[in-house]
Amino acid sequence: MLKYVWTALLFLSIGIVNAQTNNQFINGIVLNESAEPIVGASISVLEKDFNTTSDVHGNFKFKEGDGHQHLTLRVSALGYETFEQPIHTEAGHTLKIVLKAISVSIDAVSVSAQQEEQKTAIKAKLSQQLIEESKGKLSAEVFSQLSGVSILNSGHSVAKPVIHGLHSNRIILMNNGVKQEGQQWGMEHAPEIDPFAADEFEVIKGAQAVRYGADALGGVLLAKAQNLDPSKFQGRADVIAQSNGRGGMANLQFQGGINSIPELAWKVQGSAKKLGDSKAPNYYLGNTGSEEINFSGTVQYRKENKLIEAYYSRFATELGVFYGAHVGTIDDIYARIENGEPFEKYDFSYKINAPKQNVSHQLGKLKYQQELNNGLQLEAQYAWQQNHRKEFDMRRAVSDDVPMSDMILTTQQLEVILKTKSHSIGLNAGNQVNNNVSGTGTTPIIPNYDNYSIGLFGIHQFQFNKWIVEAGWRYDYRYFDAAAYRYKYTDAQQSVPQQYLLEDTRSFHNFSGSLGAAYNFNNAWQYKTSLGLAWRAPTANELYSDGVHHAAAIYEIGNLDLKAEQGLKWVHSISHKTDNISLTADIFGQLIHNYIYAAPNPDSVRQTIRGTFPVFSYSQNNAVFYGADIQFDWKINPTLHYSLQGSLVRAKNTSTDSYLPYIPSDRLQNSIQWYFTENKGYVKLTHEFVAKQNRYEEGTDYVAPPAAYNLFNAYITQPFLINKQQINISFAVDNLFNKSYKDYMDRFRYYTDRPGRNFILSVNYKF
Repeated sequence: MLKYVWTALLFLSIGIVNAQTNNQFINGIVLNESAEPIVGASISVLEKDFNTTSDVHGNFKFKEGDGHQHLTLRVSALGYETFEQPIHTEAGHTLKIVLKAISVSIDAVSVSAQQEEQKTAIKAKLSQQLIEESKGKLSAEVFSQLSGVSILNSGHSVAKPVIHGLHSNRIILMNNGVKQEGQQWGMEHAPEIDPFAADEFEVIKGAQAVRYGADALGGVLLAKAQNLDPSKFQGRADVIAQSNGRGGMANLQFQGGINSIPELAWKVQGSAKKLGDSKAPNYYLGNTGSEEINFSGTVQYRKENKLIEAYYSRFATELGVFYGAHVGTIDDIYARIENGEPFEKYDFSYKINAPKQNVSHQLGKLKYQQELNNGLQLEAQYAWQQNHRKEFDMRRAVSDDVPMSDMILTTQQLEVILKTKSHSIGLNAGNQVNNNVSGTGTTPIIPNYDNYSIGLFGIHQFQFNKWIVEAGWRYDYRYFDAAAYRYKYTDAQQSVPQQYLLEDTRSFHNFSGSLGAAYNFNNAWQYKTSLGLAWRAPTANELYSDGVHHAAAIYEIGNLDLKAEQGLKWVHSISHKTDNISLTADIFGQLIHNYIYAAPNPDSVRQTIRGTFPVFSYSQNNAVFYGADIQFDWKINPTLHYSLQGSLVRAKNTSTDSYLPYIPSDRLQNSIQWYFTENKGYVKLTHEFVAKQNRYEEGTDYVAPPAAYNLFNAYITQPFLINKQQINISFAVDNLFNKSYKDYMDRFRYYTDRPGRNFILSVNYKF
């Protein structure tokens, strides 16, 4: 049934698009003083509340409207003076806008360099409106609003982003220009990123291994901050309260410059969160509170053709792990799974007890950028990160305040890139050290290890009439040295195993590459295709883990025979954009050789002195992934907007001709939005349908996938001006009808339902 719904929606979208293309448009082109097209210039018609950008040929267009009009056109681009003049429009007339360069053009250099490397990339960017609606949500929840991105949950407070069925180490997450490196191998290890610190959220769906590193089999997620303006002091304050958890968040940030040093800009930002126990529709979940305290600061110095930037951030969180996920006996674990919800009834509390996670993540970077002679540009960046993860459990012999695992992961990265207008060559080098802190009284689930890597890459761009072609290559080498004590079980039910010392060194190396093309049929239609070859070395947990993973409430067993993964991904995208219609449809296919995954073993549980846990074991087979995404936005009239977003993923183990576990089921989301005050205040109703995951192998999990569900959410916002300062007040309701449901992509679905109704009140002040 779902496939017929998809087909009908697609044809409806195409029909609406074709109806819209018959309108008359005013055409324009944006050029510099050398008559070269300016890509990505911002064009707005002030009287029509219209905004667009120039394409790769500098072209743009807007609808004529009713007869001849006297309108004001504003055109701006980084590195150029802003054009703003009244114009007299007429259908069929082509406007020629010439922008004058300004003396300080380092911003334009930076932006054009980014575009050179991603002109053919198939990507999606979150609108500013959706970013504002998402304030206070987890970083994975913010990214999940992008087409093709979903979520893998471990309870109510931990979420990881998923791109086309792949997650964790198969996704590269760029945090303010730095590849995020934490203990991301765990399904319940959420990205240590404060969404308040980012201004833009973007997904690249192709296997962009050439530019970002060898691990990007699934794609790349980018959380970025906007360029700083030293000429004015500005900031914002956010206060958010929510009913589910009876807590809230606060964010405060300032940015500006120093009068005595006009080239210097700065920004400071801090946020905090405190939530108590989450609530399913009919019961509280004991020990599911969370706390966060985060900080970030940036200093930028720009002069003539140079940029120097320093950035530091610290993310710190404490998360409770649901009591009901830690059980005592084999019979108890199966009884809880059969019951589907906790036997115990908990009262609400803010207290976070063991079992829990305590994680801090520090990130620092220094960046240097200079425009050299003959059109060359040099970029160099050094980044340092330290991820400190503690996981606690209820203990008998020692205090619960002593962690069961205590890991410090320190990463250093160096990148140097030399660019021309159409070519880039770069070098990456990195060192990563994982140390287990002594004194826990337990054997660490993953060993101490040193990881060294070096990569060399090149990106080359060519243009043939309306075609832009981009080719890239990359070679990476990694050396891995690990040592740890391990247990050896002779029986699946054995609780007192033998211990031995494991010492292991390995090296991995491989080539990766990409080939992409973009074709602009006209100002409205564009086609992109991207073919990417990527690879990924197995991680420490996949190779060596052997123990209780406390935050996930599972017993995890690694596999020393694992080889590196190799993936070939092909994505096609067709997009259409006019004043009132925006449509993007993507289809993808990916072959992964030696695909690594942790599968539940329903024939075995592991009973330890700390309880009884489901067993997940790592294995490796060949796999194929394919699917489609659709994003459709329609401005029905100036006050009524409609949006549709859908995705489907298919994945199979081709070695055994069986379905893979933990693949997102089909999803479809609709929203209708009504503006009631001058296109600023609006009401929005959202409906989300998630199908049952029917592509599942009977007997390969502890319980069959849950049923399909429908969710409804509501949102209303109204801005106010007080002494020329803007205040936005918003009110939202998630899970409007307090529906009880479970999601296949939630690791705690064995024990509990997903969150119930949540009222959210937000106040934002910009100055």
